[in-house]
Amino acid sequence: AEAGAEAGAGSARQAGARREPVVPWGPFKGLEEGDIDALEAASLAPDAGYTLPCGSRVIDLVVGTGPQPRRGDVVYCQYKVWAGGFRAGPVADWTYYDGRPYGWTLGTATERIPAPVDEAVRAGMREGGWRRLVVPAAYGEAGLRRINYLKGGGRYTPAKAGFAIRPQEVAYFDLVMLDGGSGRCDRLLRPQGVAEADATRLRSKLCMPGDVSTDGPRLV
Repeated sequence: AEAGAEAGAGSARQAGARREPVVPWGPFKGLEEGDIDALEAASLAPDAGYTLPCGSRVIDLVVGTGPQPRRGDVVYCQYKVWAGGFRAGPVADWTYYDGRPYGWTLGTATERIPAPVDEAVRAGMREGGWRRLVVPAAYGEAGLRRINYLKGGGRYTPAKAGFAIRPQEVAYFDLVMLDGGSGRCDRLLRPQGVAEADATRLRSKLCMPGDVSTDGPRLV
């Protein structure tokens, strides 16, 4: 049960045969390994979820109970992306290697959160929710180039990197919303009085007190 779950909570698979609850917060709180596996299996059904007017398919594995963000709110998600289907083939992008969730202003697309993904997150996702998306032509004509990750967090894409997701190709997103406007991640990862350059070095998988560390980027 890696997916966004692993990104947001470390390796859920490590629970293994112990059948213990995997994660202390969010959509996986109180769930055992088998529960997460069942949710993942259900999400793979061809008729799972619903389709937005933009063409993206939305599959809610766990509906969050926290705030529902609005356009203009800063949100943070752990996410994982594939080209060949959920948990199929190489991972194209994964916040787990950043050591922190990705934050952006809802309603404003970024290089990492294309417009149709932002739109699908705006479609009712709440803090604490686990959502999967099937997004046609997610990265448009640009596609997504292969990413090199830095040990301790950070990333870069070489100028001549090949495609992880080709132009106009379908992308499969797995997201866990850790902060839907409550500020729980923003307070820890962008604390008052800390310069932005220093704040970007803060690491936290779950945005929980005591879970924050600082690690300068080093080449893997």
